[in-house]
Amino acid sequence: MSLHYRQRYQLHLIETRLLRSDPRLAGMLGMFGRLSVGQAMPSWEQTSSRRDSIRQAAAPLAEAVTIATAAFRVLFSAVVAFVTAVVCGDRARLLGLQRGRTRRPGPRRGRVWLPAPEL
Repeated sequence: MSLHYRQRYQLHLIETRLLRSDPRLAGMLGMFGRLSVGQAMPSWEQTSSRRDSIRQAAAPLAEAVTIATAAFRVLFSAVVAFVTAVVCGDRARLLGLQRGRTRRPGPRRGRVWLPAPEL
């Protein structure tokens, strides 16, 4: 566990005052410290490391990028649909295919087209 200078100094002051006020308690705490040197600290007592802090800060950023990507996809799909509609609309206008009208095929060689009977 790495501590800043000020934190180490504060712990040193606490230890010094403890040694002066209750030497027996200081001895028991020292023995406990030597016995528990190889044991891991419980997770609820550990402070978060710099890597954990970075990971926690990066999570909302990753979520924002995902949402922005999804929004861009929707926007891109809408633009493609609009462009397709405009291009197809222009093509229909060029071919004479306007609302409700259909283009009659041109006559083939040797055949005569008669208008369809009206009902």
